[in-house]
Amino acid sequence: MTYAIGDIHGRADLLDQLLASIEAQASRIGAAAKIVFTGDYVDRGPDSYGVIERLIAGPKRPEDRFVCLRGNHDDLFIKAVTTGVGVPDWAWDLFWFTIRSYGLDRDTLNRNDAKLRRHVAFLETLPLTHDDGTNLFVHAGIRPGVSIEDQIEEDLIWIREDFLNHPHPLPRRVVHGHTIMGDLAVVTINRVSIDTGAYRSGVLTAAVLDGPDVSFLQAIGAPDRGAIVREAKLSASIRGQAISPDVQTAFDDYLAGSIEVDEMDRRLRQVLV
Repeated sequence: MTYAIGDIHGRADLLDQLLASIEAQASRIGAAAKIVFTGDYVDRGPDSYGVIERLIAGPKRPEDRFVCLRGNHDDLFIKAVTTGVGVPDWAWDLFWFTIRSYGLDRDTLNRNDAKLRRHVAFLETLPLTHDDGTNLFVHAGIRPGVSIEDQIEEDLIWIREDFLNHPHPLPRRVVHGHTIMGDLAVVTINRVSIDTGAYRSGVLTAAVLDGPDVSFLQAIGAPDRGAIVREAKLSASIRGQAISPDVQTAFDDYLAGSIEVDEMDRRLRQVLV
C-alpha cells in the first residue's frame, strides 16, 4: 500500500500521530507501507528538528519504507545553512525561527553545527520526484506540456497556477503538496493535492493510494497560533504594510485565544491597506 504525506512544516506532533495511523491501518490489512513524503519538512511549525530526525530514523516496521522528496523550503534551508546565497528575506525570517528547534538563534548560529550539518546532508540527498508508473510524486507539481524527463527543478518545487489550473490529463496522476487546499485534500482529473496547511489548520493529510483508488487519513491537532501570526506578519512585511496598534491587537487577541483565525483575518482586512 502506498501512502503520501503532504507538507509537514515543523509539526512533528502531527507527523507522529499520522504515522501511527498509517502503521495501524497497514497492519490491519496485512500490507507493507511505502510512505512518500512530498517535502517541506522545515519552517513555520515549532519542531523542524524533530520532523527531520523522525524521517532519518525511518519506519518502525521493518517491512515499511520511507521515500522522502525535497521541497522548496527544504531547499532554502540547505542554502541558508551552507552558503547563505539565494535566500530571500522572507525565507531568512522563517529560518531564524526554524533553528530555535536546534537550540540556536540568530546570534548563536554556527553553520558547522553538527545537527544542522547532519540534516543538510540528509536533505541534499533527497530526490525531487518519485514515479511508480501510475503516480508521480513531487513537491509542487509539473509543467504541463513538458515530459517528465525534461521537467526542471524550479517547476518541481515552486510551480503553482500553470499546473493547478491545467484542466487536461497529464503523463501521470500527480500527487503533490506545496499549495494549501484548505483542511481537505483535493482530487481532480490529473492530480491529488495533499497540502492541508498543517501549521495553520492543525490537519496533516496522507493520501492512501491503492491502484486508481484514493482515500485519506488525517492527523488532527490544534492550529499553531504562533506560526499563523508569524506568517501574517511576514505577509504584511512583504506587501509593505505596517503593523499598526490595531493590527497588533488582533494578533494579541488571537494568540490569547480570545478570537479565532477567521475573526483575526477579518480584522486584519479592515486595517491592513
